[in-house]
Amino acid sequence: MSKNILIINGHPAPEKSTAGSEIIRKLSELLPEAQVRHLAHLTSGGSFDVAAEQAALRQADAVVWHFPFYWYSVPALMKKWIDDVLAYGFAYGSSATALHGKQLLLSLTTGAGADDYQQGASMTWPLEAFLPPLLQTAYYCGMKTLKPVWSYSMICIPGVTDAAGRERILADARIHAERIAKELRDWEREEQK
Repeated sequence: MSKNILIINGHPAPEKSTAGSEIIRKLSELLPEAQVRHLAHLTSGGSFDVAAEQAALRQADAVVWHFPFYWYSVPALMKKWIDDVLAYGFAYGSSATALHGKQLLLSLTTGAGADDYQQGASMTWPLEAFLPPLLQTAYYCGMKTLKPVWSYSMICIPGVTDAAGRERILADARIHAERIAKELRDWEREEQK
Protein backbone atom coordinates (compact mmCIF):
# COMPACT_ATOMS: atom_id res chain seq x y z
CA MET A 1 0.00 0.00 0.00
CA SER A 2 1.21 3.50 -0.72
CA LYS A 3 -1.19 5.29 1.63
CA ASN A 4 -0.12 6.18 5.16
CA ILE A 5 -1.93 3.93 7.64
CA LEU A 6 -2.00 4.74 11.35
CA ILE A 7 -3.19 2.07 13.79
CA ILE A 8 -4.19 3.31 17.24
CA ASN A 9 -4.23 0.39 19.67
CA GLY A 10 -6.51 1.42 22.52
CA HIS A 11 -6.10 -1.65 24.71
CA PRO A 12 -5.06 -0.51 28.22
CA ALA A 13 -2.80 -3.59 28.67
CA PRO A 14 -1.91 -4.78 25.16
CA GLU A 15 0.62 -7.37 26.35
CA LYS A 16 -2.16 -9.16 28.26
CA SER A 17 -4.55 -9.34 25.31
CA THR A 18 -4.37 -12.60 23.40
CA ALA A 19 -6.73 -11.49 20.62
CA GLY A 20 -5.59 -7.88 20.47
CA SER A 21 -1.90 -8.78 20.41
CA GLU A 22 -2.44 -11.29 17.62
CA ILE A 23 -4.50 -8.83 15.59
CA ILE A 24 -1.76 -6.19 15.85
CA ARG A 25 0.97 -8.76 15.10
CA LYS A 26 -0.86 -9.97 11.98
CA LEU A 27 -1.66 -6.41 10.86
CA SER A 28 2.02 -5.51 11.18
CA GLU A 29 2.80 -8.49 8.95
CA LEU A 30 0.08 -7.67 6.39
CA LEU A 31 0.66 -3.90 6.44
CA PRO A 32 4.37 -3.51 7.29
CA GLU A 33 4.30 0.15 6.27
CA ALA A 34 1.60 0.98 8.83
CA GLN A 35 2.52 2.86 11.99
CA VAL A 36 1.19 1.26 15.18
CA ARG A 37 0.76 3.40 18.28
CA HIS A 38 0.00 1.60 21.56
CA LEU A 39 -1.79 4.13 23.76
CA ALA A 40 -0.80 2.24 26.92
CA HIS A 41 2.85 2.97 26.10
CA LEU A 42 2.29 6.62 25.17
CA THR A 43 1.02 8.04 28.45
CA SER A 44 3.13 9.78 31.01
CA GLY A 45 1.46 10.59 34.29
CA GLY A 46 -1.89 9.87 32.67
CA SER A 47 -1.32 12.38 29.85
CA PHE A 48 -0.56 12.08 26.16
CA ASP A 49 1.87 14.16 24.15
CA VAL A 50 -0.96 15.79 22.23
CA ALA A 51 1.33 17.45 19.68
CA ALA A 52 2.95 14.09 18.83
CA GLU A 53 -0.42 12.36 18.53
CA GLN A 54 -1.79 15.13 16.32
CA ALA A 55 1.34 15.00 14.14
CA ALA A 56 0.83 11.26 13.62
CA LEU A 57 -2.80 11.87 12.64
CA ARG A 58 -1.82 14.65 10.22
CA GLN A 59 0.50 12.26 8.36
CA ALA A 60 -2.10 9.50 8.07
CA ASP A 61 -4.43 8.91 5.13
CA ALA A 62 -6.35 6.23 7.03
CA VAL A 63 -6.64 5.61 10.76
CA VAL A 64 -7.64 2.36 12.46
CA TRP A 65 -8.99 2.59 15.98
CA HIS A 66 -8.42 -0.88 17.39
CA PHE A 67 -9.84 -1.63 20.83
CA PRO A 68 -11.64 -4.14 23.03
CA PHE A 69 -15.30 -3.23 23.41
CA TYR A 70 -15.60 -2.10 27.04
CA TRP A 71 -19.03 -1.19 28.37
CA TYR A 72 -20.34 -0.67 24.84
CA SER A 73 -17.62 1.79 23.88
CA VAL A 74 -13.87 2.32 23.84
CA PRO A 75 -11.72 1.73 26.95
CA ALA A 76 -11.18 4.75 29.22
CA LEU A 77 -7.60 5.19 27.95
CA MET A 78 -8.79 5.52 24.38
CA LYS A 79 -11.61 7.85 25.42
CA LYS A 80 -9.03 10.09 27.08
CA TRP A 81 -6.96 10.03 23.89
CA ILE A 82 -10.04 11.03 21.88
CA ASP A 83 -10.88 13.80 24.36
CA ASP A 84 -7.33 15.18 24.47
CA VAL A 85 -6.13 14.71 20.90
CA LEU A 86 -9.25 15.49 18.88
CA ALA A 87 -9.20 19.03 20.20
CA TYR A 88 -11.01 22.15 19.06
CA GLY A 89 -9.01 23.93 16.39
CA PHE A 90 -7.38 20.66 15.31
CA ALA A 91 -10.14 18.11 14.78
CA TYR A 92 -13.23 20.30 14.82
CA GLY A 93 -14.24 23.92 14.69
CA SER A 94 -14.74 26.34 11.81
CA SER A 95 -11.07 26.43 10.80
CA ALA A 96 -10.08 22.88 11.82
CA THR A 97 -9.40 20.71 8.79
CA ALA A 98 -6.54 18.45 9.97
CA LEU A 99 -8.66 15.29 9.73
CA HIS A 100 -10.88 16.22 6.79
CA GLY A 101 -11.07 13.47 4.18
CA LYS A 102 -9.10 10.93 6.21
CA GLN A 103 -10.59 7.46 6.54
CA LEU A 104 -11.42 5.87 9.88
CA LEU A 105 -11.87 2.15 10.37
CA LEU A 106 -13.22 0.89 13.69
CA SER A 107 -11.72 -2.45 14.75
CA LEU A 108 -13.13 -3.98 17.89
CA THR A 109 -13.34 -7.24 19.76
CA THR A 110 -15.99 -8.37 22.21
CA GLY A 111 -15.94 -10.87 25.01
CA ALA A 112 -19.58 -11.77 24.48
CA GLY A 113 -20.75 -13.93 21.61
CA ALA A 114 -22.75 -12.95 18.54
CA ASP A 115 -25.90 -14.51 20.03
CA ASP A 116 -25.67 -12.04 22.94
CA TYR A 117 -25.85 -9.04 20.58
CA GLN A 118 -29.46 -9.49 19.50
CA GLN A 119 -32.78 -8.03 20.49
CA GLY A 120 -33.99 -9.84 23.59
CA ALA A 121 -30.54 -11.25 24.40
CA SER A 122 -28.19 -10.07 27.16
CA MET A 123 -26.82 -7.09 25.19
CA THR A 124 -30.33 -6.13 23.99
CA TRP A 125 -29.26 -4.76 20.59
CA PRO A 126 -27.01 -5.78 17.71
CA LEU A 127 -23.45 -4.53 17.98
CA GLU A 128 -24.00 -1.99 15.17
CA ALA A 129 -26.46 -0.14 17.42
CA PHE A 130 -23.60 0.86 19.75
CA LEU A 131 -21.35 2.39 17.07
CA PRO A 132 -23.11 5.70 16.17
CA PRO A 133 -21.28 7.82 18.80
CA LEU A 134 -17.91 6.70 17.42
CA LEU A 135 -19.01 7.14 13.82
CA GLN A 136 -20.40 10.60 14.66
CA THR A 137 -17.04 11.51 16.19
CA ALA A 138 -15.40 10.74 12.86
CA TYR A 139 -18.04 12.65 10.87
CA TYR A 140 -17.83 15.66 13.18
CA CYS A 141 -14.07 15.76 12.54
CA GLY A 142 -14.59 15.63 8.77
CA MET A 143 -13.45 12.04 8.44
CA LYS A 144 -14.97 9.36 6.26
CA THR A 145 -15.53 5.86 7.57
CA LEU A 146 -14.72 2.46 6.21
CA LYS A 147 -16.75 -0.62 7.10
CA PRO A 148 -16.13 -1.47 10.79
CA VAL A 149 -14.53 -4.81 11.58
CA TRP A 150 -15.46 -6.67 14.74
CA SER A 151 -15.10 -10.14 16.15
CA TYR A 152 -17.15 -11.76 18.89
CA SER A 153 -16.09 -14.11 21.71
CA MET A 154 -12.50 -12.93 21.77
CA ILE A 155 -11.80 -13.14 25.49
CA CYS A 156 -9.06 -15.47 26.66
CA ILE A 157 -9.11 -15.91 30.43
CA PRO A 158 -5.94 -17.47 31.95
CA GLY A 159 -6.81 -20.62 33.85
CA VAL A 160 -10.28 -20.77 32.27
CA THR A 161 -9.78 -20.76 28.49
CA ASP A 162 -8.36 -24.11 27.39
CA ALA A 163 -5.74 -24.62 24.64
CA ALA A 164 -8.36 -25.25 21.96
CA GLY A 165 -10.23 -22.09 22.94
CA ARG A 166 -7.02 -20.08 22.83
CA GLU A 167 -6.16 -21.46 19.38
CA ARG A 168 -9.65 -20.57 18.12
CA ILE A 169 -9.20 -17.00 19.41
CA LEU A 170 -5.78 -16.70 17.73
CA ALA A 171 -7.18 -18.01 14.43
CA ASP A 172 -10.14 -15.58 14.64
CA ALA A 173 -7.72 -12.74 15.43
CA ARG A 174 -5.74 -13.47 12.25
CA ILE A 175 -8.97 -13.46 10.23
CA HIS A 176 -9.93 -10.17 11.89
CA ALA A 177 -6.60 -8.62 10.81
CA GLU A 178 -7.05 -9.95 7.27
CA ARG A 179 -10.49 -8.30 7.10
CA ILE A 180 -8.98 -4.96 8.16
CA ALA A 181 -6.21 -5.25 5.57
CA LYS A 182 -8.77 -6.09 2.88
CA GLU A 183 -10.91 -3.05 3.76
CA LEU A 184 -7.86 -0.81 3.54
CA ARG A 185 -6.67 -2.33 0.25
CA ASP A 186 -10.14 -2.05 -1.28
CA TRP A 187 -10.28 1.61 -0.22
CA GLU A 188 -6.87 2.29 -1.71
CA ARG A 189 -7.87 0.64 -5.01
CA GLU A 190 -11.00 2.83 -5.14
CA GLU A 191 -8.86 5.92 -4.48
CA GLN A 192 -6.62 5.04 -7.43
CA LYS A 193 -9.48 4.86 -9.92
